[in-house]
Amino acid sequence: MVDVTVSIVHASRPELTLGCLESLEHGAAERHAIEVVVLDNASGDDLSANLRERFPRSNVRVIEQPFRAGFGANHNTVARATASRYILILNPDTRVPPRAVDMLVDYLDDHPTAALAGPVIRGFDGAEQGSAWRPMTIAGYALWALTLGQRGVAVRGRTARPVHAVSACAMLVRREATEEVGLFDESFFMFSEEWDLAQRLHQLGLERHFVPEVEVRHYGQESTKHVPERQVNEIWRSLDLYLARYHSPLEARVLRSLWGLGYAFVLTAAAVGRALPSPLRPARASSWTPAVYKLHVRNALTGTRAPGLKELADDWNRAHGAGPAAEVRAIGEGEASTRRVPRNATA
Repeated sequence: MVDVTVSIVHASRPELTLGCLESLEHGAAERHAIEVVVLDNASGDDLSANLRERFPRSNVRVIEQPFRAGFGANHNTVARATASRYILILNPDTRVPPRAVDMLVDYLDDHPTAALAGPVIRGFDGAEQGSAWRPMTIAGYALWALTLGQRGVAVRGRTARPVHAVSACAMLVRREATEEVGLFDESFFMFSEEWDLAQRLHQLGLERHFVPEVEVRHYGQESTKHVPERQVNEIWRSLDLYLARYHSPLEARVLRSLWGLGYAFVLTAAAVGRALPSPLRPARASSWTPAVYKLHVRNALTGTRAPGLKELADDWNRAHGAGPAAEVRAIGEGEASTRRVPRNATA
């Protein structure tokens, strides 16, 4: 039996997806049986041919999907097409070191109360990215805003522990848990789906664990950073959906305000930092992006009504006469098949 299905969704930048697969090939000596399934989200860049050329003896399977769907819907498609004990949700702009998959599987095998486990996520500069989080509370986000995002929300440290949620950038999920609660809710086109999954697992008493002994490298938002306004709009639409589902109207308003306040504080700090002479300028000031933070502040104050990433996908599907009733073509190990994928289903 396959222990782990590695689920990767490819939308653009084939060099990143191929690099991710190469890192998995370098770790091919894993003790646990692993299959890799790549869903091609109507990229149009001939990923299958690139895979055959780059990995001629690989057992990577490709699901060629002729329409564009959201993050959760795409990973749900892979989950429905496989039957492994675990599903590793993995972004295509990541790099996975040898034994990382083994270590996550061993961890979940040793912790039967945990439904999923996430590694520490680091950029290629070594900086830790958002990897795991505490519950979304007013006190936590007030501290987050006052400390310019450094305290209150993210979980850090070197010891594995239960947390509220882990990043869906790299997340090993126990399939038995998905059979109880489903995998991703497809109402979330992109962003906040890991928070929603965490909350549903929490309601059933199933734990989520952060395992910082395992590390995955991540470029970060490579598929959406070229459309920053659409990206920010989608973040806020997903956040609003999450808040409406799990928080009272008053809590939701306060959390939105604190989120916006935090970005306003960072915006001010970035302006001050950039005005300082180079020797006095904080290193982090160069990484703050004023234009994006202004969009976050705007959405916090005015709400999210402008189009996001979902509308881009919808426009592409209309222009190409594509949609979720279309056939997808599964390619792997010399065979090809077609099947129809139902819309708005969870794994």
